[in-house]
Amino acid sequence: MQRCPGQDQRLWKPEDIFEVKCPGCGKAVEFFKDEPKIKCRSCGQMVTNPKIDLGCAEWCQYAAQCIGASAVKNKESDKKQTYKE
Repeated sequence: MQRCPGQDQRLWKPEDIFEVKCPGCGKAVEFFKDEPKIKCRSCGQMVTNPKIDLGCAEWCQYAAQCIGASAVKNKESDKKQTYKE
């Protein structure tokens, strides 16, 4: 089975796994580049990935299967909102 190049961790760079500070408690939260949100293990707050890039969802026919239909809809509505501004 062939994997999506953006999701194949064998092709990732070291900077594709990174840490950000939790806005709730200041502890480090580790992200993989494709994770939209993570729950902080220290305080339980949901932390949004500041570097997420799902640009492929705009054109890939398998986007809904890969990241979920609701994520694709959110991406489309975000894009429409950006063009309105």
